[in-house]
Amino acid sequence: MNIKNIKEIIECSFGLWISVLFSAISGWNPGISFHEQKGEFFCLLEELLKEGRVKFCPPNELWRDGYDIWDVDVKTILQYLRSRWPDAARSENDIVLAEYFYDMPAILWISEDGTLHGS
Repeated sequence: MNIKNIKEIIECSFGLWISVLFSAISGWNPGISFHEQKGEFFCLLEELLKEGRVKFCPPNELWRDGYDIWDVDVKTILQYLRSRWPDAARSENDIVLAEYFYDMPAILWISEDGTLHGS
């Protein structure tokens, strides 16, 4: 990863929607291009998944206590998220990007004590 302030990005995104994580990357790294932001977003997600700091709900399910966690490998989750990325998105403000984040499975943040936090 080539971004700075990863700790701050994670802290301000914790417990919130995946779109907040995406936005925090540019917020903490002014001047980053949209293309770079997208690449860093997927790299950061991969690291968070591998470290067990986030999980996702299965596609098409809303999360609440007691619901399933998407029990697949990191590669499958990232492939799912990448394959649905809107090619027409050219900036963080594109409506197709908002629709993308709305349609993605809910991200679940894992606190140090192991509890799940989702918005």
